[in-house]
Amino acid sequence: MPGPFLQLIARGDETAVAACLDEYGGMVWGLAERYLKGFGEDLEDAVQEVFVEVWRSAARFDPAMGSEPAFIATIAHRRLIDRQRRVQARRAVQLEDDRIIESKAVVKDGSALRDDVAAAARAFESLDSDEKQVLWYALYQGLSHERIAKAINVPLGTVKTRIRRGLSRLREALSTHAGKEVAS
Repeated sequence: MPGPFLQLIARGDETAVAACLDEYGGMVWGLAERYLKGFGEDLEDAVQEVFVEVWRSAARFDPAMGSEPAFIATIAHRRLIDRQRRVQARRAVQLEDDRIIESKAVVKDGSALRDDVAAAARAFESLDSDEKQVLWYALYQGLSHERIAKAINVPLGTVKTRIRRGLSRLREALSTHAGKEVAS
């Protein structure tokens, strides 16, 4: 029968850590196999990440709110989903990078490149000033959304919306430019 491992871990009992691993290691391993199957992820690293979070969160466990297995399974679920999403995002970026490399046309003279740069500059200048500002911080300064929000003293959600809207408008303007080139 499961013991009160999390409460003992929260109090610093090192023997409870080993007992908790023995008790719940199989459950977490099984969840990791299910969530990460086909992702090529190192299951041992994933399980270790889950248990590190369990140790960090042990003090938050309240037996009145639920059981230890449920608490640990919830942490495992969240961590494994996060890991799954990170892998999917890395794959998406890699696929996008591969597509960009495959789709790059060879520029025979510099005039086409100059036209593209001029079109990009015109598209950027056509943005609203708030969109230009956040994109400038993000693209040219490399600041995170959080740091941009602090720098210009606006809510984080506003920064994200402005970046998303600005990038969408840039994409639209540049695709229009590309369409005109193809037509001519």
